[in-house]
Amino acid sequence: MNRSHLKNRFRSTLSLLLLLASTVPTGYAAELSLAPFKASYDLHKGKRHIAITELSLTAVGENWRWSSLTSARGVYAWFTRKRPYTETLVSGVDGEFRLLEILIADAGKRKQQESASFDWDKGRMEVLRKGKRRNLPLSGAVYDYQSIHLLAAVMGQQQQSEMTVDFYRKGKLVESRLVYNGQHRLELNGKSMDTRVYRQSIAGSDAEITYYYDAANPLLPIRIERNEPGEKPAILTLRQAGRDL
Repeated sequence: MNRSHLKNRFRSTLSLLLLLASTVPTGYAAELSLAPFKASYDLHKGKRHIAITELSLTAVGENWRWSSLTSARGVYAWFTRKRPYTETLVSGVDGEFRLLEILIADAGKRKQQESASFDWDKGRMEVLRKGKRRNLPLSGAVYDYQSIHLLAAVMGQQQQSEMTVDFYRKGKLVESRLVYNGQHRLELNGKSMDTRVYRQSIAGSDAEITYYYDAANPLLPIRIERNEPGEKPAILTLRQAGRDL
């Protein structure tokens, strides 16, 4: 495989991470017990270990912030300085979780690439993407690739097998379906653990995303798989997690 092919392949995978990388529907009470944590993951594209991703949940006053940062490793670090960063801010005021802001950027260049802010009083969403600013109406709860973790936890708590919601993707709101797919015994670092499995489909995308959550810690993803026809799977697998790493 030549250097140019490896570089293009890695750039393609990093662009997918900006999509991967927490809200509960408007009106849902904040019944979940949230606690800050940090976790690190190995990113594989097929059999190749190409990057490490760090995910964290942090309390910001009455709000909560999910953030993820991905850095290339090994030979792939020769071809790019990009460090995809995604941040999702959620309001926890008045016993409800609502999406407030989304930021998608390149930490390596310290340059904002995409953002979305949500005004629930006015029912409007303002998006900045590719230098263009747009205002869109909000008709209900909105999720993104990080807030999906809270949705899965709420579904488990309320024993719901599936939900269809509005989802933020590439500056637009599209329909997305999250389905509970039962329990699965997962081998991780030589240990066996019980996980709850959810599968997500998104309108306008051929990809299917599968999430594995620790049954004892429903907000902690243990493994995330992104499968798309004709592509090797992109897989995030937990390395370690705790209050601080």
